[in-house]
Amino acid sequence: MDGLRIGFADGEVVRGVSFDLRAGEVLALVGESGAGKSLTARALLGMLPRRAEVAGRVLLRGRPVTPADLGRRLAWIPQDAMSALSPVHRVEDQLAFAVRAVARVGRGDALAVARRALAGVGLAPDAAAAFPHALSGGMRQRAVIAMALVNNPDLVVADEPTTALDPERQERVLALLRERCAVAGAALLLVSHDLAAVRRHADRVAVTYAGRIVELGPAELVLGRPVAPYTRGLLASLPAAGLSADALPGDGLSADGLPTAGRGEGLPGDGPPGDELPGDRTSEGGTSGGGLPGDRTSEGGTSGGGLPWDGTSGGGLPRRPRLPVLAGAPPAPGAAGAGCAFAPRCPHAGDVCRRTEPAPRAVEGRSVACHDPFGEAA
Repeated sequence: MDGLRIGFADGEVVRGVSFDLRAGEVLALVGESGAGKSLTARALLGMLPRRAEVAGRVLLRGRPVTPADLGRRLAWIPQDAMSALSPVHRVEDQLAFAVRAVARVGRGDALAVARRALAGVGLAPDAAAAFPHALSGGMRQRAVIAMALVNNPDLVVADEPTTALDPERQERVLALLRERCAVAGAALLLVSHDLAAVRRHADRVAVTYAGRIVELGPAELVLGRPVAPYTRGLLASLPAAGLSADALPGDGLSADGLPTAGRGEGLPGDGPPGDELPGDRTSEGGTSGGGLPGDRTSEGGTSGGGLPWDGTSGGGLPRRPRLPVLAGAPPAPGAAGAGCAFAPRCPHAGDVCRRTEPAPRAVEGRSVACHDPFGEAA
């Protein structure tokens, strides 16, 4: 993808997005809602609204992408598996339809291919022969993964593919998706808000803000030692990050007021599936390790776990500090204006930031679009 721009009547929403993907690689697009992640993904698939004004190039193995590539060279995994499955056809029949839409094979051969694909994602024969409503959410998502990969595409685009699943199933589905893409040699573009899952499963991460990529590089660098002020603020504002001493250590705010968390070696939720995160309500009505110290309840008392409002925990331990807050809000889609779109929220911002949009440049092993990522001019 080279210089992708997408605009509508009220302004430009995606503003010069560029990246490449290698066979078998997982690239995650992350950022706040409205940053242009899903539009970027849909541009790869040729699924943009007709009213969209598009500029830039999208190439797959050196050739322009066309709508005819969807289902052949390109595959899509949506947020809701039920929206991709017909309620009136058996799961294995739907995969067989997908096979026959691409290859000239008989129904029996297509069914054999479909059943192998479904077995590859762990669906038993009785589940493969069932209607979608008879399957659990995780099983339906596995079926959609099998359907996406059944024709051996070069690129799979997954837009929040685990949104409707519980945390344990989310982890299993993402691990399966990555494994099957690696086996098929397909690149995977993963759109997600779950930064902990992204760190576990992505090779590279592109952090988006107001329609641009502000930081792009290896996942362990971008999420472990972020450079762009927006990325640092985004990571520091994660609830579990602010409450977990070994997840994203830091004192919360630097001397210039920018959140500093995010320089550690882990992300919240990096443990095995099922681990509780700080602040999770337990069956006894308290909170799991870490808790939310000193939070008032609606009744005027304190949160579960016996944490009093006087600033100490039940065991006399000091209250943990409040989470850093990334002040302000992103600009409305299409209303970024001149200069850096993050400047109104950034404590490092200077005159050049408000006048000129920063170009991407190499910083510490990744690409960063920022005039002054370390605040040296502030």
